[in-house]
Amino acid sequence: MNRSAIKFLVVGFFLVLFGMVVPWLMVMHIIEATFFLSFTSYAATFLGLMFGLVGAATYFGGRRNRD
Repeated sequence: MNRSAIKFLVVGFFLVLFGMVVPWLMVMHIIEATFFLSFTSYAATFLGLMFGLVGAATYFGGRRNRD
């Protein structure tokens, strides 16, 4: 397995998880909704998606060339 691809997938997962949990906490009024926190949540979700796509492409591209 390509360690780099796995790292990208794990980081992407946690970024998307952060981007999902923080807005939920804001809606539940557990944390205060601020512009900075909303923007950070959006950016984390977007970056997590990009990291996940790059990780998946790297992982499956490496497996494809190996076979």
